Amino acid sequence: MTRQEKERHALQVELNTAMQALHANEAAFGEAQDPLFIEQLTYQHAALMCRCRALLRALRVGGADP
Repeated sequence: MTRQEKERHALQVELNTAMQALHANEAAFGEAQDPLFIEQLTYQHAALMCRCRALLRALRVGGADP
């Protein structure tokens, strides 16, 4: 496996992990009752979405620096 393939694989693993965290965040949001916790989940969701977009962009262009 080449260095570029290893980097791409690492990005895909990181994207998968971020997507799992995003799904967990969405599930927690659906069950949340406390307004402060909902606000925290909202900010966390935004951060996870940004991370996923950065990883997708890196995979699309073939780079390893998301």
